[in-house]
Amino acid sequence: MNIINLYLLQKTLKYVFQNIVIITLLILFINIIEISRLFENGELNLGKLLLLSLFKIPSIISETTPFIIIISIAFMYKNLISNNELISMRNIGYSIIDIFKPVSFGIFLFGLLVLIIVNPLSAKLEKIFNEITSSKNQNIYSIKFIDNGMWIKNILDKENSKDINFINISKINLENMNAKKIKIIKIKNENIDIITSKKGKLKDGIFKLYDVNILNIKNNKYAFHNEYNLNINFNKKNIIDSILYYKHIPYYNYYEHIINLKKFNLHSSQVSLYYLSEILKPFFLIMVGFVVMVFSGKFKKNEGFFKVLFISLFIGFIIFLLKELILALTSRLELNYIFSYMIIFILPLMVGIYQMINIEKNN
Repeated sequence: MNIINLYLLQKTLKYVFQNIVIITLLILFINIIEISRLFENGELNLGKLLLLSLFKIPSIISETTPFIIIISIAFMYKNLISNNELISMRNIGYSIIDIFKPVSFGIFLFGLLVLIIVNPLSAKLEKIFNEITSSKNQNIYSIKFIDNGMWIKNILDKENSKDINFINISKINLENMNAKKIKIIKIKNENIDIITSKKGKLKDGIFKLYDVNILNIKNNKYAFHNEYNLNINFNKKNIIDSILYYKHIPYYNYYEHIINLKKFNLHSSQVSLYYLSEILKPFFLIMVGFVVMVFSGKFKKNEGFFKVLFISLFIGFIIFLLKELILALTSRLELNYIFSYMIIFILPLMVGIYQMINIEKNN
C-alpha cells in the first residue's frame, strides 16, 4: 500500500471513529431520558441508569452504522477538497475509484468489526437490558427456543417460587395453539412430577393435555390420564412477543434460529431479510460510502458545515426510507428476502454509478 492509500485509510478510520463517539453520545443522551421513564416509584438510581445506558451502546453503534459512514465520508471528502488534496490526487492520475479503494477498505474493516464484535455484544447486552427493564414478566414466565424445542419456565407462585413448571414443546401451531410432544417438570412445594403428553391445547390460562403419563418422583408412582389441566399464566401474545426479539440474536446463531422459527411456522421473509442485511453489512456500508463519495465530489472548497451536514443527512434519510419501505413491503407481501435485499443494495448503487460517470465526463 503506497503513502497516499495509507493516508486515505487512516483518514477514513479517524473520521469513522470520531463520528461513532459523537453520534453515540447524542443518541445515548436521548436514551437516558427514555430509560428513566421505564421505572417508577424511585426504582431507578444513578448507578442503575448509567449501567443500563452502557448496555445500549453496542445497539446504538450497530443501528447507526449507515449514518456513521455517511457523515464520516461526507466530512472526510469535504476536508480533502478544502485542503486541495482531492484535486492533487486527481492531477497525478487518480480516478474516483482509485481514491475510493483505500476508503472502502477502511469502511469494510469497520463493518467487519461491527459484525464480529458489536453484533454479538449487542445481542447479549440487549437481553440483559430487557430482563432488567421487564423484570415483572420475567418473574412469572420466560420463553426460549433451544435446540429443537420451545422451553417455557412458568412460575405460578410468584411470592415464593414453590409452584413452577418447566415446559418443553416440540411443535406448536400458533393459529389454534395446538401443541405436540410435550414434556413438563412440575414442581409444587416438595412434590415433583414428570409429565409427558402426546398433544395439548393452550387456552384461557389452561394447558389442556391429552394421553398423559405422570411420574411422581417422591413416591415413584405412575399415573395415566386421558385429560389433564395444567394452570399457566402466559398466552399466545407472550409467545409471539418472545419471537419478536429476533434482532437480539447474535449473527452466528441466525441459521439455527431460522430453523426453529420454521419448525413452529413462525418464520417470515422479514426475519431472513434482517439477518441477511446484518451478515452483508460490511458490503452495504461500502455501497453507502460509495454513494456519499460521488455526491461529495460536488462540495465546494468554502462549503459550510451545516450545508455538508444537511446533504449528508438527506442522503442517509433517502437510503433509510428506501430500506424501511422495502422491509414493510417484504413483511406485508411476503416477498423473497433475497430479491428485497437486491433492491435495497442495487438501487442506491446504480444512482452512485450514474453520478460517478457524470463526474468523470465533466473532468
